[in-house]
Amino acid sequence: MSWNLTKKLKETHLGFSKSSTPSTKDKAKDKSGTTTPSDVNSIADARASDLTQAPVVKPPKPGILVLTLYEARGLSLPEEYQDALAAGHSTGAHSAGDALSGSTRPGASTRNASAFSGSLDRPQTSSGSGFKGIPTNHGRVSGKYMPYALVDFDKNQVFINSVDGNPENPVWAGSNTQYKFDVSRVGELTVQLFMRNPAAAAGTGRTQDIFLGAVRVNPRFEAVPDAAPAGKKGQADKPQGQGHSGLGWFDLQNGTGKLQIGVNFVENRVGKLTIDDFDLLTLVGRGSFGKVMQVRKKDTGRIYAIKTIRKARIITRSEVTHTLAERSVLAQINNPFIVPLKFSFQSPEKLYFVLAFVNGGELFFHLSKEGRFDINRSRFYTAELLCALECLHGFNVIYRDLKPENILLDYQGHIALCDFGLCKLEMKDEDSTNTFVGTPEYLAPELLKGEGYGKTVDWWTLGVLLYEMLTGLPPFYDENTNEMYRKILTAPLNFPGYDVVPPAARDLLTKLLDRNPSKRLGVNGSTEIKSHPFFHGIDWKKLLQRKYEPTFKPNVANALDTGNFDDVFKNEVAQDSVPDDFVLSKTMQDQFVNFSYNRPVAGLDDAGGSIKDPSFLEASETRGRR
Repeated sequence: MSWNLTKKLKETHLGFSKSSTPSTKDKAKDKSGTTTPSDVNSIADARASDLTQAPVVKPPKPGILVLTLYEARGLSLPEEYQDALAAGHSTGAHSAGDALSGSTRPGASTRNASAFSGSLDRPQTSSGSGFKGIPTNHGRVSGKYMPYALVDFDKNQVFINSVDGNPENPVWAGSNTQYKFDVSRVGELTVQLFMRNPAAAAGTGRTQDIFLGAVRVNPRFEAVPDAAPAGKKGQADKPQGQGHSGLGWFDLQNGTGKLQIGVNFVENRVGKLTIDDFDLLTLVGRGSFGKVMQVRKKDTGRIYAIKTIRKARIITRSEVTHTLAERSVLAQINNPFIVPLKFSFQSPEKLYFVLAFVNGGELFFHLSKEGRFDINRSRFYTAELLCALECLHGFNVIYRDLKPENILLDYQGHIALCDFGLCKLEMKDEDSTNTFVGTPEYLAPELLKGEGYGKTVDWWTLGVLLYEMLTGLPPFYDENTNEMYRKILTAPLNFPGYDVVPPAARDLLTKLLDRNPSKRLGVNGSTEIKSHPFFHGIDWKKLLQRKYEPTFKPNVANALDTGNFDDVFKNEVAQDSVPDDFVLSKTMQDQFVNFSYNRPVAGLDDAGGSIKDPSFLEASETRGRR
């Protein structure tokens, strides 16, 4: 998350899509994985809020979502992979360019995955006809090419190896290893299946891994008194009330076969969260108000980022309003391209934000490394950012600080907007503000003139960012800040050759970078930007469901990987230092009275994130029946 904190510390993320339902014998299954593209020009038929914001719903009681992964049946490679692998030829992944011209992620999709500990290289039973071309040793498939699962709940991702079976019918550890996820809001559980690509070139890691299908489940976020524990195989529960609970088979979307998983929500008593509930792992950022650390939550084992802010410093610098605004925005936003707030709590001296740890690196890092991006990659990032800004505007929030440093990449290459300390709340379409905030290269002309500005200031910065991604520099950049301001106000908008900035991109940039905010594209809402020919072919609902494949996957080993962060910070010890600031009065402390968010569960003491003692579930269910 833009962990290179300078003036402020901040960040945020989330997601949603259609959920799977337990499979039945009478249920017809679409094995093609294809869907009918919707008309791009019919965006106005659906409200923007329906597309960009899933409702933020808290569970009736706090708790832990427990997942058990058992087995899959009837998996198969997409046909194009079977043919290519059988012929001994390499097959490429769908790129963002392909996706944004209309194709989605059914057969040839790829996902970035992580190298994970505990992989088994022992041979497995030879695969069936659905996996032609997979390397075997004396008729048995190496564990390296067995399917694995990527589990995602509220942007907490876990990679899980299968341990037995064959590629067509893999088996996981079942009740021997269960995975826990903190529940701070009602959300969707996603399980995606992948396998290593035998035809991938050496050194490509998992960026060419083959997508086999996905299951999306809406869990039931309340205790089910008469339900069998999720870990008790053979006692399947039918969904009761809202959502699924217990053991069940689910048909794979965008693939063949079905997956057996157990889902159980465990309620527990409310406890007060403190910094002692986390293992402090690595320092990944520092700023004038505090620092950001990678941490592990002791009861669930999930990896988060904790941002600490000293109360005395933000009071002294009159930043309390901005800090509380950030907390307010993060608590109500549920968008797949915005980093989510999991918890917030406080001590007498500090404020603590607990956020999803997005460790694919800043967009700035990757842009600096590569110089510039091609048109398809730039369009992909711009489209996802457009959805994030659209969501914020739907809540009458202006972002005001869009720049590569505030955009993160997740495991799979999707963007995650962070750093909400400069956002402006309660800004309706007709409202304006005059506060001079932002980053010099991205400031809009109306802000420099002091004329007042509204939501269209974000469309200017989106245009500046797109220009920078395509060319390597902002359109009016100059090392002299005053000269740069002059260029923003008066200099013509120049473009390099059409091979760098094609005609459709030029037209979009010209309209986004219109110095007259009343004529700027987007003044009538985000729909007119989405309808521009530059985005022709994008199905925005599929984009929101993250069904378009990023052309670039960052190099991330696992959830603990901090390789994409500055070593300057990582060389320091991660610790919650005792500030030597002045003692805050009661009046000062009263400003933070409502800061805490979704107090967590207490009483789950097994560390590491895996439940290996069946008494855990039994004791939890006993409490639920009381």
